[in-house]
Amino acid sequence: MIIHPVLMPFSKHCKPSRELRRALKGALAMARDRSYVLSGDNPLLTPPPRDSKTFFRSFPAHFDVTDHLGQQVIRFEFWNKPLSKLPGREGQVVAKRVRRAARRTGVPLTRVRLELLVPHYTHRQEGQERRALKGLGAYLEVFQHQFFSRANELPSSPPCELLAEGMLVERYQDMYGHVGDLPKINADNFWCRYLGAAYGDILLSSGGQGGMRSIQLVVPSRRACDDHSGEAEGCVTQWRDARTSLNCYLEAIRENPDYYWGGC
Repeated sequence: MIIHPVLMPFSKHCKPSRELRRALKGALAMARDRSYVLSGDNPLLTPPPRDSKTFFRSFPAHFDVTDHLGQQVIRFEFWNKPLSKLPGREGQVVAKRVRRAARRTGVPLTRVRLELLVPHYTHRQEGQERRALKGLGAYLEVFQHQFFSRANELPSSPPCELLAEGMLVERYQDMYGHVGDLPKINADNFWCRYLGAAYGDILLSSGGQGGMRSIQLVVPSRRACDDHSGEAEGCVTQWRDARTSLNCYLEAIRENPDYYWGGC
């Protein structure tokens, strides 16, 4: 894999902080662990940097990658200001950034995924920006620079990987039964966020003692600001309610054999 340097205009930000260097290193590791392609055929994409000093000579600093099918552009964009201080109207800041990224890379808005890295943000701000993006069809993830401190302190490969649900059904359903019966992991978990796992995805752990591997179903975050449109949370609730209702019904039949015929 060949990574070309990014040439950016000089500014007063000539020496990146240790925090920014760690964030860049973590972002590149995230791109690798999500199986993103770091060099694509689109000449309008800005490739990952060769060194952080050149990369952070101006803000926003960014690099682009693509998914393994080349159908989506993922832009990692770094700021040295909190989300609340970024230029633009509150709730429309990210939408403006996504439109600009789509225009500069020559792809439709629905094919843009923005990974925004800032020193600080709140869940409320993230929720506002997500709602503003909903009509564009683009996708947003917001991270603090410090998020990658932990990633940089861990082994080079993550302790788990993202597994497509279709593969799970094929390979593991005979062993584990219904997908909904799998052990659960919250979408807000560090590794879920790092690997980009969303509701319904499956995490497969790396082999532990004896080479045993475990799998977990990713369920929605319970943060009020997360924009699941109620759909994901509703699916889990509906499944749980249906299971409870069925169990109560079976219990009633066991206790009273005539219960089934009571309505006839």
